[in-house]
Amino acid sequence: MIVLCRIDDRLIHGQVVEGWVNFVKATGIFVADDRAAANALQCTIMEMSAPSGLTVCIGRIEDICEKVRSSSSEKERIILLFANPASAVRALNAGIEFRELNVGGMHYMAGKCKLLDVLAVDAADVQAFRELVNRGVKVVIQTVPTERPLPIGKVLREFATDQAV
Repeated sequence: MIVLCRIDDRLIHGQVVEGWVNFVKATGIFVADDRAAANALQCTIMEMSAPSGLTVCIGRIEDICEKVRSSSSEKERIILLFANPASAVRALNAGIEFRELNVGGMHYMAGKCKLLDVLAVDAADVQAFRELVNRGVKVVIQTVPTERPLPIGKVLREFATDQAV
């Protein structure tokens, strides 16, 4: 069972391991990211970052979606991580159902527009977020469990007229 779907371009790191795992009582972290799955060193580092006893599964988006749907994952409390909103859309298209999506961090890089300290987007990200919302997913920005969630729609509305996204 998925207990948290989250976008965080850092994937497995301290906020996830120290904050969210305990908050949602997760027993596993599944990383659905094609790029990370193809990078053996990154996979090893993420696996080593997770506490012992926590199931870590890193794979291509469609492969992780299949694993989540499998009967063995029903016994687990899974945090499902994506690096970007387009990956979350791909997961929906692959048959994964989730009603809420937590955005923990999409950091600035060339070609992106910084909307918040933890949120930088380009036009494709905005389009993917809008698709998620239009498909009934509640998308909120919340880096740690103790932080008040901020609806993505509010941020996109506030900045859409001022920013080139």
